[in-house]
Amino acid sequence: MALAGTQGSLSLSNGRPVLSGSFSGLDTAAVVDALVQAKSFPIVRLNQRIEESDIKSAAYSNLQALVENLRVAADGLRNPPGLNGALANVFEQKSAFLTTTAAPGSTASAATDLMGVTAANTAVAGIYEFEIINIAAAHKITGGTLADNTTGIGVADTLTIGLDGGDTVDINVTADMNLDSLVAAINSQSDTTGIRASALKIADGDFRIVMTAEETNKTITMSAAGGNALLNTLGISADNGATFDNVIEEPRPSEIKIDGIADPITRDTNEISDAITGLTIDVYKAEPGTIIQVEIDQDLTAVSQRITDFVTAYNELRAFSLSQQQVSTDGEVSADSILFGDNTLRSLDGALGNNISGFTDNLPAGALSTLRDIGIELDSNNYLTVDSAVFDSALVSNLSEVRDLFEFGFTADSPNVAVIARSSAISVGDFELNIDGTDASGIPTGVSVTGFGDVFDIDGARLIGKEGTAFEGMTLAYSGAASAGAESIQISTSLGFAEKIYQTADAYGKPNGGIIAEDISNLGAQKEDYTAEIAKIETRMVTYRAFLMDKFSKMEQAVAFAENQTNQLKAFIQQDR
Repeated sequence: MALAGTQGSLSLSNGRPVLSGSFSGLDTAAVVDALVQAKSFPIVRLNQRIEESDIKSAAYSNLQALVENLRVAADGLRNPPGLNGALANVFEQKSAFLTTTAAPGSTASAATDLMGVTAANTAVAGIYEFEIINIAAAHKITGGTLADNTTGIGVADTLTIGLDGGDTVDINVTADMNLDSLVAAINSQSDTTGIRASALKIADGDFRIVMTAEETNKTITMSAAGGNALLNTLGISADNGATFDNVIEEPRPSEIKIDGIADPITRDTNEISDAITGLTIDVYKAEPGTIIQVEIDQDLTAVSQRITDFVTAYNELRAFSLSQQQVSTDGEVSADSILFGDNTLRSLDGALGNNISGFTDNLPAGALSTLRDIGIELDSNNYLTVDSAVFDSALVSNLSEVRDLFEFGFTADSPNVAVIARSSAISVGDFELNIDGTDASGIPTGVSVTGFGDVFDIDGARLIGKEGTAFEGMTLAYSGAASAGAESIQISTSLGFAEKIYQTADAYGKPNGGIIAEDISNLGAQKEDYTAEIAKIETRMVTYRAFLMDKFSKMEQAVAFAENQTNQLKAFIQQDR
């Protein structure tokens, strides 16, 4: 008698164990899935942590960007260190004001029609007088009349062209070349020769070649290898370039008189940047007899804008901080307050609050020393507000004290020493630097500070503050004479608001090594750990599923065997009857 039913069997489908056949009546697959799913609960929790980590990391990135904006805003106000610090210092930024005085009996053009002046931060404030005698001109020549621009020139030769003192190029001229193709051949070499050409139509039957130097005060040079025929045919020269038949503009330099000095300065171009340190002069038009007065002074507009940017950057960071402290009336933390109670944000708020509410120390008695003195105060939410009337008055009447209020102050009674680097650890006030003397290269042989002792390491011309001392983070440059004797230098330092804010923002917000960057890095490492743990759990789940399927398969086989035995016994009993 045949037995009904089949035993459970275990197979793989797409790499997953599958149980077929069932004698137990159980939904074995559902039971296995439920048991395996129970093992996945830690994955759910880990995925939630990964999501929370991503959200917090994004919040930190927003915070870091705001801190970086504040750092940049404070930088130009703090007297940036280093030899190029003056180039970024807004208090060194200059502006130029131009006016004209006409010669007796004449009318002067507007100053800006005659020249333009750009003042770099290195320019010295003062008043200068200019008189433009000549502006530089580019050499320009033209050829004679040709009947048209499409008929071949009829002369084959090699034309050598260039500017005097510059590179020349040989241009192969064929007899079937017309005016347009010759112009194209010349212009294809303009980057090398510095000469550009054009075909000019004066009237029907009157076409001419025009050649112009691309640099002022440079003479066009030209000759043909075969002699006079080519240049003579073009009407450019009858003596193969020794002279030109038709000169539209002779090359000439610019000529300018400065501060009434009789001898004018001459330059090849109309842009002059080497006459007065820090000034770039662009001359547009010559007007002998007209005096252009140029006043160079601090750019108050730039200073005002930079301080305004500083206030804005501070308030934007403050707004973010407040947004992370939102709590509902029933005590629930807002979902948007991702960094609620965060230690980094709390410590940053505290540090900036101390920076902004304090004062600049080591300033002369009676000097401006707080932000309130220039109309900048904290409101009830610790936002900065600006009293425009007080602020503008301070800038106009007391710019030097406003500057001292913001920047790192460094003064020395010797020109031989300058600060080239500093950190937030520096707060030493007044001190006396003692140089023992210098060697044959001008390098100090020994250095100490009165009351502090040996606190600087000597590295060539650099004096580097030793770790663990009050001068750690300070680097001075010393430029004494060779084989000089001992020198004692009185130095005074002060820490302004922008310097303090910059150092705090730099410590927290710099992309590499900043406190916020470390927090983001830690979250990234934590996320990697979570992801690795999820992978381990998923591997264990696969193994566990295979284990369960094997067990249930064996159970089904046992049930099937028992059922078969029962059926055989029943059949045997029925036969005996």
